[in-house]
Amino acid sequence: MRHEQYLYAKPQSGYYVLEQGQHQDLEIEVTDEHASAYDDFRICVNETLIGRENYLFNYYDNQEGLEELRQSVHQLLFNQALYCKPDQLVLTSGTQQALFILSQINFPSEGEKILVEQPTYHRMNRLLVAQGLAHQTIERRIDGIDLEELEEQFKSGKIKFFYTIPRFHYPLGHSYSDQEKRAILDLANQYGVYIVEDDYLGDLDPKKGQTFHYLDTEDRVIYIKSFSTSLFPALRITALILPNALKEAFVSYKNILDYDSNLIMQKALSLYIDSQLFEKNRLARLSLQENYQAQIKKVLEENTCPLPHYPLHDGLLLDLRNYPKIASLKHSSLKLDFFEKAYLDACPYQFAKVTLENLEELLEYIKTELD
Repeated sequence: MRHEQYLYAKPQSGYYVLEQGQHQDLEIEVTDEHASAYDDFRICVNETLIGRENYLFNYYDNQEGLEELRQSVHQLLFNQALYCKPDQLVLTSGTQQALFILSQINFPSEGEKILVEQPTYHRMNRLLVAQGLAHQTIERRIDGIDLEELEEQFKSGKIKFFYTIPRFHYPLGHSYSDQEKRAILDLANQYGVYIVEDDYLGDLDPKKGQTFHYLDTEDRVIYIKSFSTSLFPALRITALILPNALKEAFVSYKNILDYDSNLIMQKALSLYIDSQLFEKNRLARLSLQENYQAQIKKVLEENTCPLPHYPLHDGLLLDLRNYPKIASLKHSSLKLDFFEKAYLDACPYQFAKVTLENLEELLEYIKTELD
């Protein structure tokens, strides 16, 4: 009854009934895609607290992360064909912390510049600008990347690592083919460049495509797996598979930033994975995604879209490169995401994302504008 908050203990006195005042839960809007994960994870948090594992409330002297969670994540990755040794796994307080540490530590290669795709994850752009980090860019197109240009950049000897989102790229949604991944890896091995693989939507890939890490034979890929995207945004826990040459430097720098990531949340995530709730949620998200895309397809069948378009996991990508009225579209009341923050330089307004909820309104607007 004490754990269920009906009683409280007073030392050398006894147990007392806890006064139950009026209580109203804070209403937090949780989108449909995260609702199930939210409820299931709350059960795991409660189980963690009821377990009376006092070490979770104290300092935990292991910068790599809670051992139980590392074991759970290791098995989860193994089931996803991501093979590594347990001691290669490090947990951080979100992807941003992981990227920051990688940007600060020395790499075995002589390069000092970070190569990033454009457009890319907006927080990576912010990191480069805020820290004044030396960097170079390469265009990520709707159909991939220019391998000849990539080789020229690698060949310069200036590149510390290449940050890429190979699967379900943000914001374009493109995924590298296995052939492209092998070609990029061959270039990285040839010129001594490390690859930072941000696989933030890997759990939503129904085809379970091969990762850079799976194809890597030279220990040159840093694999990043975020749990906030798979479950819910507030869960700032990220797992990294680190090459042996970088592990010590990474953990040492992490020790400067924090003692450890939230232990209670780490333990809850471990329970969540081990009890198969993570897999349950992954399959539910895939089903929701399939249904979402089916609804978009239906709208497109009923309404002609004059623009080239491509499916995204959370909407539809519109190719605006030949659209003649960008300015009016940009300043309209339509709810569009032009990905302004995904570019280091000025946004070219070549692409925009529209969600299912706003798709019909957009199609009607474009039809009127082009008539």
